[in-house]
Amino acid sequence: MKNGKRKLNLLLCILPALVLSGCGQAKEAELVPAAEPTWYAVSPRTTPVIRGDLVPAYSARLDLLGYEVVKYRLTRSEFDEFYGTYRMTLDQIHVSVGDAVKKGDVLVSFHSEVLDQRITDNERVISEAGREIEHLRKLMRIDPSLDYGNRITQLNRSIEVARLYIADVKETYGRLNLVAGEDGHVSYISSVFIEGYIAPDMDMIRVETSKRLYTVEKKAEYSFHTGEQVTAKLRNVEYPLTVVDPPEGENPDLVYFRPEGMDGELLEKNLMLEFDLAPLKDVCYVNRQAVYDKDGKYFVYTVDENEMCHAVIVEPGDRVGNYLIIKSGLNGGELVELP
Repeated sequence: MKNGKRKLNLLLCILPALVLSGCGQAKEAELVPAAEPTWYAVSPRTTPVIRGDLVPAYSARLDLLGYEVVKYRLTRSEFDEFYGTYRMTLDQIHVSVGDAVKKGDVLVSFHSEVLDQRITDNERVISEAGREIEHLRKLMRIDPSLDYGNRITQLNRSIEVARLYIADVKETYGRLNLVAGEDGHVSYISSVFIEGYIAPDMDMIRVETSKRLYTVEKKAEYSFHTGEQVTAKLRNVEYPLTVVDPPEGENPDLVYFRPEGMDGELLEKNLMLEFDLAPLKDVCYVNRQAVYDKDGKYFVYTVDENEMCHAVIVEPGDRVGNYLIIKSGLNGGELVELP
């Protein structure tokens, strides 16, 4: 009789705990096919099991092929030469954000009174030497006995040296001016740089380069064909694309897309491509959050009209968006608990 009272007391203790805790405690019990626990749920969150057609979607991020940001700046040593030696100042910014540039285009030119004075001085040497040479030749034509050959040779040598100095100054200008190293599009110009302020290792201009194609890895659920036209999006802006053959030397396991109507424009680094695939006919599916996995076994908690929870073993199929196809264990129309 005492054993019977102890069992009764134990049951009375367990029952309130189950009622107060709902399904939470029961989920920790070991679930095996031979035993399907049942308990009472307190106001469970539920979602229906659906049977019908399900439309899967293709979704992928497209990456711009060969994307690189080229940063134009002065190193510390260049900065010291720039200001300390040549006292250079900003002359002109030749580009704007969004402009297309070719390799070798001058992005920014600078002005240096020091270098300009060198050019002026050497141009004066050339001019004065040239006038003196012309004068000496006239004298020799008037009086053939006169010979200024050595002096003319010295003057020609001075002209040659002056021209070398001028060429060196122009080379220095070319080296210190910002020149595009690759084809691309200007994506950034520093606002403080526009005002004429420059600091070492500060990005003055950035140019984005790419091969102007988008790529994505091939997926089993959909095969693209050459010439197919699709529409990608970014921030609700649409971008028409055409599928093209893999360029020579590129990865054949990628799909390549050519942007249409965007010649000369700055391209986004990434785009999103999404579209509906062929519908799956008459399948059973449920919110994937309702399906649990324990030791390789999948199950849901169905909820009946009396708010009783029943653990049911299911066989899941493919995931489609936020849904999971159920191959067996459910028929459609059931209510299952959400976590």
